[in-house]
Amino acid sequence: MKWRILLFPVLLSNILFAQTNDEIQKLQDFTKIYSVVRHFHPSDESAQLSWDAFTVYAVNEILKTKTENDFESKIKELFIPIAPSITFGTTKYKWEINGEKPIYWINSGVASGSISKSGTFMRKRSNEDSIKIKLTNVPQPKDSYTLRLSNNFIVNIPLIVYEKNGQTQPVGEIQKYADLKATAFDNRVAISNVIIMWSGLRHFYTYQDEIDIDWDNILKKGLEESFKNKTQEDNFLTLRRFSHHFRDGHMYISYPEFTKKNSFLPPIKLKYLQKTNQVVISDLLFPHTDLKKGDVILYINNVNPIELINTSKLTFSGSEQYTTHLALKELLKGKENSTIVLTLDNGKKVELKRSFIAYQNPEFFSKDNNIEIEDMKNDVLYLNLQNLTAKIATENLAKIQSSKKIIIDLRGYPKRGEKTWQLLANNFFNDRNNVKFISSPKIQNPFYEDVVYTDFHGWDIKKNKDLTAKIVLLVYEGSGSFQESIPTYLKGNGYATIIGRTTGGMNGDRNDIHLLSGMTYSYTGLKVRNPDHSLFHTKGIVPDIFVEDNIEDIKNGKDTFIEKAIEYLSAE
Repeated sequence: MKWRILLFPVLLSNILFAQTNDEIQKLQDFTKIYSVVRHFHPSDESAQLSWDAFTVYAVNEILKTKTENDFESKIKELFIPIAPSITFGTTKYKWEINGEKPIYWINSGVASGSISKSGTFMRKRSNEDSIKIKLTNVPQPKDSYTLRLSNNFIVNIPLIVYEKNGQTQPVGEIQKYADLKATAFDNRVAISNVIIMWSGLRHFYTYQDEIDIDWDNILKKGLEESFKNKTQEDNFLTLRRFSHHFRDGHMYISYPEFTKKNSFLPPIKLKYLQKTNQVVISDLLFPHTDLKKGDVILYINNVNPIELINTSKLTFSGSEQYTTHLALKELLKGKENSTIVLTLDNGKKVELKRSFIAYQNPEFFSKDNNIEIEDMKNDVLYLNLQNLTAKIATENLAKIQSSKKIIIDLRGYPKRGEKTWQLLANNFFNDRNNVKFISSPKIQNPFYEDVVYTDFHGWDIKKNKDLTAKIVLLVYEGSGSFQESIPTYLKGNGYATIIGRTTGGMNGDRNDIHLLSGMTYSYTGLKVRNPDHSLFHTKGIVPDIFVEDNIEDIKNGKDTFIEKAIEYLSAE
């Protein structure tokens, strides 16, 4: 009888976390209605609703329905209080207009749920007195949007409404949802996170016109997987796999509770050698009797590190080169004081303890070196923007001006809290070719329809004298965003030769959006193209001269990138 006792909890668990095709289809249909009403229907009720809490409530209500008629009735019950002009079937709402101005959302990226503080991503309704959005000539949206869903269920959602006596018409029943609050985590919350994320990206993801995205299938698979999520960690990993489809290096699922517990590292750094497909130890925080720079790792806890990288890449979003970079950084992470066993090509097995956190040891884990500015051999001046402060740069402006050979290292993100690059640009780098590479989408209709863009713009720097130095920029696959804007500008203006490896291909401001259970997601909100308007996203900046790391340089403590740059600058 013992096996029956053991079997029952397993069967019960499967029943509790199972789902039917009908349930998935209902949730898909709900998500499409929800996404349009949340992001494009401009009623007062929609603007005031606590949308994240509503999502969980609505998912619970949808999953109670048994038949298609039940489902359609529930949709009406859920949405009419917040979108009272919504209609179903072939009849659209008839407005009585007596000179009232149209009211609609003016969108600059996903703003419902946005926590970004740059001011780039926001929205206002057209009836508000002060509309501080960096968009001009914003087109008016369509009057309404018609969704044709499964089982011939037709929903008409107004994108423009009108107001009377300071209240959008007709008046809804927002008070019905006044008491909605956050709930404890369960798979309904997990499902809601997929719905929230898909909804924002489906209408506002800037690169959906440049890469192939099977939106319906991604939603279906995300819902199916989230049904099985029993913990926040399950949901976090589901959302990370969900993000992989969008190939956006700015897309990241943040869950501090997980990161805090699972980001401990042993005291070593790794490099991936593309040419030989090897993972090697590139540096050690402390001397170790059984480890040295250049050791090749055959197995990590008895698993081939290349297999681990390929699996981990599926939990990151971005280009091929950038997800490889992220997976390598993730390779050794784990819980505090957990152990990791490395099998080396010399036959040794070495056990290490994970007891360090990267952000607490940035000099070792996050930097190639600690140099700000330094004279190197052959009269080459080296600047590392990851370390260089505006103060030190200011003190060395004359030195930079007189130098004939300069390396600018962009393998690390320019030092935060400083405006070192702006200082250098304003002193030395005129926009002599009028380089333009950034644009903002104007998204007024659902499903990225009829999108127009602002004119492309750049930095338009018109000050002081140009440098006459021969300049090299160092980049690699981990260079992204601002690290890509700088070489785009300098290369476009003919100032520099780029040495290294193809960059991440992820430029454009990041927008961060609330999810449930303390999570957030982010995505790239601006459109970036190369100065010749060819595609940039995922492709990155291709260097003029490629550099591959090699074991000999690693063993000898040499920086292959810097050595190659000095060699190039020293050639006649």
